[in-house]
Amino acid sequence: MLTPAHRLLFVVSIAMFTSLFASPALAGDPFRIESKPPTLGYITSSIEPVEEDLLDVPMVSQLATVMGTVAPRSFSTLRRAISRDPVDAQALADAPVIGVLHLERTIESIDYHIALRIYELSDDDIALQSVDDPTQSWRISRLSFDRLGIRWVSSSADTREPLSGRFILPKPYAQSSTVLDLRTVRARIKHSYPRLTRALDEELFRVRLPKNYNPDFPAGVLVWISPMPDGRIPRIFEPIADKLGLIVIGVDNNGNKRAVTDRLQNHLDSIESVAAAFRIDRKRIYLTGMSGGGRCTGILQLGFPELFAGAVPIVGFDTYHKAPTGEPNRFWPARLGKPSGKWMRLLRDRRIAGITGTTDFNEPEMSIRQGLLERDGIEMRLDVIEGMAHTMPTAEQFSDALDWVDGPRRTTMVEEFKEAKGKLAIYLDTFGDTAPTTRAGRKSLIEIITLAPWTEPATNACRLLGYE
Repeated sequence: MLTPAHRLLFVVSIAMFTSLFASPALAGDPFRIESKPPTLGYITSSIEPVEEDLLDVPMVSQLATVMGTVAPRSFSTLRRAISRDPVDAQALADAPVIGVLHLERTIESIDYHIALRIYELSDDDIALQSVDDPTQSWRISRLSFDRLGIRWVSSSADTREPLSGRFILPKPYAQSSTVLDLRTVRARIKHSYPRLTRALDEELFRVRLPKNYNPDFPAGVLVWISPMPDGRIPRIFEPIADKLGLIVIGVDNNGNKRAVTDRLQNHLDSIESVAAAFRIDRKRIYLTGMSGGGRCTGILQLGFPELFAGAVPIVGFDTYHKAPTGEPNRFWPARLGKPSGKWMRLLRDRRIAGITGTTDFNEPEMSIRQGLLERDGIEMRLDVIEGMAHTMPTAEQFSDALDWVDGPRRTTMVEEFKEAKGKLAIYLDTFGDTAPTTRAGRKSLIEIITLAPWTEPATNACRLLGYE
């Protein structure tokens, strides 16, 4: 029988043994810089860091192959996902590198940067390896990163057939930063909605690329909200999507019977998932939907005008008004609260083109809601088609509506290009065709890229900043 002294000696001996022979995979903490958590994290395909002020410039971010960012609050979650199983050296040697995790923090005026190569060990696990000290490596759950919306660069990415036409978007899907949790619903929707139950792994997003799609130039996006479980994209959208260069997105099993919060969230997540796979113009994201899908179109457009440039609701539309039916004390209900000042100002810069018919039972309600929006200074036209019932319009009718909605953005794009071209000329006259050496010069180039991304002036500005 062990005395208390012997028991203490036994415990200390075990602790020392464990310390001496602990796996190198557990030596150190990959998510610490000088014993402090990083204040910035991002994943690229290169060990070269990206300047912090450029991470939020979408064109530069894509040229630098930034696959995602890691918020400071996420590091504790990632730390808990580190496995106790050591990383096998041979497995690491055979595994493809799918990215580099960059960690940064400034401590006492010193800028620290740590780079960790990311290896794909399996469908479930990845490995992190210190670039400065390759003996340090950690096994971690891949899912912990996937949940952050990271889009990995596959080792076979260069050999895959390019996607075209209609297809189901490959998983994993990316989460939108706009989350319809209780807090957001209270602040932006201002109505009682069911609690969000997000399950991206179980969803199915459908995509159609426009003809003559150019992967080097950002495409606009048209979000299709179907009233039925079938999320396939209607053929009537094809002519105008091809003309305007729009990627069309649909979601399966997301019809009228789906809880509205999950239904709306899926469309927000579908946009982010497409943005992770293709270059998109976030200033040209449009909504359309039929019947109950048209009502969802109204909720998203009016509730989140910073995300959507316009909408084409078809035979159904919801607004923030209690809309009088014409009968005493009877109203069509409001589905969301009235937007606050800055969102209302944004809405007045958007266009909505409703489509209904003379025999559609929703035509009276849509007409009343159009008048109420126009009274609030929101531009909405309503196409009431003779003889059309509660059905989809023709391709010509839909094209005319969406072309009108997109008109202001096309005009603005021309103006932005001219302004960016002028700013670049001023930069070249002032600093020459060289990289910026002053903060003012750098700021000028960033303004050009932000103003007219993927245009010739923006491409030249990126080159001057070192990104081509």
